[in-house]
Amino acid sequence: MSKEFDQRVTDFFARYQDRGMKKWAGFFLSDHTAMINKETQEKIVPERSEMSQEECARVLALAFSNQQAVIVQLGEVDENGKRPEEIVGFVRGYTEDKVVIDEHVIALDSLRCVLLLPGSAD
Repeated sequence: MSKEFDQRVTDFFARYQDRGMKKWAGFFLSDHTAMINKETQEKIVPERSEMSQEECARVLALAFSNQQAVIVQLGEVDENGKRPEEIVGFVRGYTEDKVVIDEHVIALDSLRCVLLLPGSAD
């Protein structure tokens, strides 16, 4: 019987075709699927008023000296006219034409709006 069983197992796995991710689809609950869908939905970026480069530089310098976080909106838009997600973080340094906010290096001429994040301190 052992040989017969071994032969059945060998035959089964020789012809078995794994369905990959399809076999796991039944494990996703509707609540989990709804949560995933909510997270992947587009985030709506508010339209902030445009600031001059001097105003942006002033807010950045203030945030740098007081170790306050900032919210930065870039001036660029995609092909659908949507703005990229805002950058929130601390000003780590800057040069004449660039600013470093956390790990983001941003050209000053690409800034649209810079706001101090209320109640933030490093």
